[in-house]
Amino acid sequence: MRVLTSLADPRVGGPQLRSLAVAEGLRDRGIETVFHLPDGDDAFEAMATDAGFDVIRPGPPRLQPPRRVAANARFVAGLGPAVRRVASAIDRYSIDVVHAGMTLAVPAALAARRSGTPLAWFFNDTGTPWPLNRGVARLARATADELALAADAVQDHFFDGSVSTRTVYPPVDTAEFDPETEPNAGRSVRNELGVADDVPIVGTVANINPVKGYEYLLRAIARVRNRVGSVVVPVVGKRLESREAYFDRLRSLRAQLGLENTVRFLGHRSDVPRLLGAFDVFVLPSVREACPISVLEAMAMRTGIVATRVGGVPEQLDDGTHGWLVPPKDPDALATAILEALASPAKRRRRGAAARSRAEAQFSVERSVDRHREFYEAARSELEPHSAEPVRAR
Repeated sequence: MRVLTSLADPRVGGPQLRSLAVAEGLRDRGIETVFHLPDGDDAFEAMATDAGFDVIRPGPPRLQPPRRVAANARFVAGLGPAVRRVASAIDRYSIDVVHAGMTLAVPAALAARRSGTPLAWFFNDTGTPWPLNRGVARLARATADELALAADAVQDHFFDGSVSTRTVYPPVDTAEFDPETEPNAGRSVRNELGVADDVPIVGTVANINPVKGYEYLLRAIARVRNRVGSVVVPVVGKRLESREAYFDRLRSLRAQLGLENTVRFLGHRSDVPRLLGAFDVFVLPSVREACPISVLEAMAMRTGIVATRVGGVPEQLDDGTHGWLVPPKDPDALATAILEALASPAKRRRRGAAARSRAEAQFSVERSVDRHREFYEAARSELEPHSAEPVRAR
């Protein structure tokens, strides 16, 4: 089987890394992946080609939020040619299934319909704004042979209960994220950051984006510091060009709260397992999520976890069993949970061990690869066309 996986964003992030990990696992099962990417950042294309996968470019301009009228006009103008290019690639690579790998992979969906190729469409967010979310959902219902979600929580954002979907959780590489391979992580990270042994490390991993709720983390950490005296907070995540104003606000808030020596913005790092292995507590302060990979990585590393109860996070871990869950946008609740986790090392270890076991059982790469294979096979089994005439791009 040959699958064309179309991603609506060319940058390296959770969906892209998940897609590459799954593609490598599928290859071992005789399923080959070809990637389709829009124009923009070349980093993920380099990663995919280095791993031996074909990449089709250029794609169309990215679909933007409704308020960005000019950008979306360019998207519409380029849609017809983009659909024709993808349809040509489907024929050239003898594609058996088109995987619309992100919510806004519209050109790939239309190209699959045009070419009569089975379409498996994957919805991976809870942030697509209204009415765009409803419009894309209607298109998916009309064109897709199979629909999948990154978490059960995604269902309500796009579909009503009458739509048949399956949940295909993202994976975590439990071999790469294994605490046994980072036994000295705490010591080396403390040396790097200049953190004394008796100072707790409370860290987070995510791009600098407003949906990650960093302002609530900063306010919570100010409360934590007032209680414990000293704490270091590494923030591991890329600064996005489109979010520079948000980063500037965070730096201003950090200065206002007197946290310049407490909160360290480390930027993008390639040694996330090592860093997670040094955290006493991992915090996810997000205001919106689908199924965040950083939580799965912290679970695999047996790190104590404090996270907001948003999106699919409660599907990843149970409050009191695998970590601590708190309401979003609530610095007091976030601080209280962090303080409890810091004060209870034995409880952190028990919940961390339970989280690791859950990650191995439910979120391993092997489990995700099996779910993707079933997803594709189900799409191929839908032999009846959606209509007598395929959609023609103009």
